[in-house]
Amino acid sequence: MDAELLAFAIFGAIVLGSAIAMVLSRDIVRALIWLATSFLFIAVLFLLLGAEFLAAIQIMVYVGAISVVILFGIMLTRRTLGEAYEE
Repeated sequence: MDAELLAFAIFGAIVLGSAIAMVLSRDIVRALIWLATSFLFIAVLFLLLGAEFLAAIQIMVYVGAISVVILFGIMLTRRTLGEAYEE
């Protein structure tokens, strides 16, 4: 097994792990952090495949813009008392 295939498998496992952690996360801000981590490592997979432009677009659009817009949406939404929960 060559080093590039091993690196791809490791980064692919990180993408899957962060996606599973995002789905299982109870806190929405932590889920957003896991989502951004998944997006970032997808860009790393694009780099390993030789698609540098797609990796740059992935970082700028998804990690940069979409994650920030979702974060602003979370922070600007009011939480009522009935929706709050204790950890």
